[in-house]
Amino acid sequence: MRRLTFGLAILLIIGTFAFADNVFVECSAVPSRNQVKITWVTQNEDGIAYFAVLRSTNDAHYIELARLNPKGAGSQYEFTDKNIMFKDFSVFFYKIRAVNKNGKPLDETSLIVHPSISDIYRTWGAIKAMFR
Repeated sequence: MRRLTFGLAILLIIGTFAFADNVFVECSAVPSRNQVKITWVTQNEDGIAYFAVLRSTNDAHYIELARLNPKGAGSQYEFTDKNIMFKDFSVFFYKIRAVNKNGKPLDETSLIVHPSISDIYRTWGAIKAMFR
């Protein structure tokens, strides 16, 4: 009886991995002058209500930057984060999250970026912050 139980457990584990579909095929976050361009391609979009793009400066507390509607399996998506030029951080953490109709995450991918922010924008951001 022990062998049957052990064999059944292995079968269930293999079955779980064999039928799990990843949403994301390819993801990237590329810094350019004072912004970060985030792109991704999907493999499977079944049950997805939207994609959420999130950003953090400490990999712990994320804020949602945008929501994009699904276009269908095999689609390419793009979001440009233009709100980095006044931030004084050397690294940004991004997540792309596939969310279902109930608001629960189906899949998620993480990206790390070292932004390319010009000194002029950093200085201008500091000046603007003083007058807020």
